[in-house]
This record gives sequence, C-alpha cells and structure tokens, in this order.
Amino acid sequence: MSKIRHTTIDTDAFDALFRPVPNHMDSNASVDFGRGGCLFETYGEALAFVRSQNPQCIWTIIDGDDGESLIVSGYHFVNRLGYILTARPVPADARYTVRNFDD
Repeated sequence: MSKIRHTTIDTDAFDALFRPVPNHMDSNASVDFGRGGCLFETYGEALAFVRSQNPQCIWTIIDGDDGESLIVSGYHFVNRLGYILTARPVPADARYTVRNFDD
C-alpha cells in the first residue's frame, strides 16, 4: 500500500493543475477562476450532481479551524461551505489543501 502524500498549494497552482469547471447549473455561482463561477451548493440538485461525479474530481470548500476558508481535495461533510469540481482528478495517492483562498 502506498503512502498518501499531502500537499499545500495556492489558488494559482490549483487552477493550473486541476482546472476547476464552472457551475453550469447556476449562472450566478461564486468562486470564479476566470471561466465562470465554480461553486456548487451543499444541497438539492447541485449536491446530487456533485455526488454523481468522479470522487477524485470533487473538492470541498471548508471553514478551517482558524476561520480561514480552505479548498481541500475530496468530498467532505463537516464544516463544508460548498463544492468545486475539476477537469483533472487528484491522484489516488495524494491529498491537497488550497490556501490563500478568498471566497
């Protein structure tokens, strides 16, 4: 079994490495990386859509312990503020945290 590596990156690296996709369900979605708002809600039709996607392409915006909003790879329920989907998956042996995120 391989060891999980944890990497912290900034929003520019997140955008370049994983390519967040705009929310096609909400033309007013927030969290825009230059191609349209990428935030998916935590309930209803948006949540159902997120959960139907490749789990390695799901990211969760969370409220961190120090009040800082973070984007973390994977589907998380606790402290979630919303979800982002990416065009490129996170490798199975990796976990990422995106810091310096200003929602």
